[in-house]
Amino acid sequence: MSTTDDLLAEINTTPTGPGTLALFDFDGTIIAGYSSLFILREQLRRGDITTQDFARVVLALINHQAGLVDDHGLMELGASFLKGSPVQSFDELCGQVYEKQINKRIYPEARALIAAHRARGHIVAIASSAPEQAIRQVAQDLQIEHIASSHYIVAEGVFTGAVTMPVCWGFGKRLAAEKLASQLNCQLEKAFFYTDSDEDLPLLEVVGHPTAVNPNARLKQHADFKDWPSVAFKPRRWRLRELGGTAGVYVSLVTSYLGGLGIARLDGDRKRGRGFMLKHFTDSVCKLIGMDIELINEHYLRDNPASVVIFNHQSAADGFIILKLLRENYAGIGKRAFGRVPLLSDAYEFAGVIPIDREDGKAAIASMAPLVDAITKEGRSVAVAPEGTRSTSRMPGPFKKGAFHLALDAKVNIVPVVIHNSVNIQTKGDKLFHAAKVTVEILPPIDTSNWQRENLNSHIADVRQQYLQALGFASPEASTPATQTAAKKAPRKRKVTT
Repeated sequence: MSTTDDLLAEINTTPTGPGTLALFDFDGTIIAGYSSLFILREQLRRGDITTQDFARVVLALINHQAGLVDDHGLMELGASFLKGSPVQSFDELCGQVYEKQINKRIYPEARALIAAHRARGHIVAIASSAPEQAIRQVAQDLQIEHIASSHYIVAEGVFTGAVTMPVCWGFGKRLAAEKLASQLNCQLEKAFFYTDSDEDLPLLEVVGHPTAVNPNARLKQHADFKDWPSVAFKPRRWRLRELGGTAGVYVSLVTSYLGGLGIARLDGDRKRGRGFMLKHFTDSVCKLIGMDIELINEHYLRDNPASVVIFNHQSAADGFIILKLLRENYAGIGKRAFGRVPLLSDAYEFAGVIPIDREDGKAAIASMAPLVDAITKEGRSVAVAPEGTRSTSRMPGPFKKGAFHLALDAKVNIVPVVIHNSVNIQTKGDKLFHAAKVTVEILPPIDTSNWQRENLNSHIADVRQQYLQALGFASPEASTPATQTAAKKAPRKRKVTT
């Protein structure tokens, strides 16, 4: 049995450049579970299909496994439920399923393998029997440009209820991969293919690097016989370790708060009490979750003790990461919803979080006034997620203006913090924290002394561009001259903290 590290090591020995094609199956390989079932459940919830329709699909799946229904028949059954429906409606449904179900089920190991191939300059593609609409947003999140999939036939923007032949399943997937490889001037003899199912054996047999991921029994047996690499990813469903760690995080928050509050009252020093709380909580949270932090360019934070610290927001773990970086130097803003949770709201407030109502713009701006004092009078840094809420993608959403107005009001630098992969700890919609290593990169501080408020939109766009570039969503050529200059001055120092 191989490990993900073994697979990453093999990728790093391959030639660089677009001559290598890396193909990934979707269901069970990139994501845990089956996208079609998630879509069907959402259709059932919305009343688009009946319980009898759902039961027909389940029966068809059983018959397919028994060889009584072929691949095309199974796909056409799913397509029949969309007959007469506008394509746009199905696109919207798949978007909702992505946000509710699929995003949180992307395997971190799959993310790592895809990122490793992209780092080598390989062409990455998804080859799946699922319809393109079910795959598209995951592909965008993972920066995968090419999809080979089954297609529901459309006429004048409406589904006909039929599918194209052959479907991207079994030998049909091999044909789709051969066509894609030809279009991309790649050879399957040099390609990688990752899949969980023996139904993909026709394609596995012709690629140069076949890999069994979370293999079913028949594929595992075949992989062992052929001496193919075989790897099992960690489950994305809850386990006792994740459940206990997640509960422990909030227990630790409250107990650390009570300890810090006690010290503050005994010594009459709120700052000392807050420092005790933040140290003990941030130390324990990493152990409870199993979170290792690889910190790049820590000196940019250390050299700017009182500033506006902005960070991209992918996960509930982001707040814990920022708390650990700043500790007693921390102040920040949080959702008004925290105020509805006894003790937790008190703990966050004691730590330096000011709750705001995002729906009331004027009230939100007024409530940020104490943060200026935290910077200018107390010498603390204020942490703000300019997106305002967690994104369902690694790509940062639009930046709001609050953090940038705050920097101008306080007359301080902005320090951008890029959190690369906290989605592996917890994605939006997931209730549990999972063990993972997170890379956190501090970008060069941004001097706002010459900024003009009338040009704020342009400045914000430049800052967001830095995030896109750091996260791999934009090429260096797309950055502004100011961004390029800052990058040249940015030596990278690596330090691992836990």
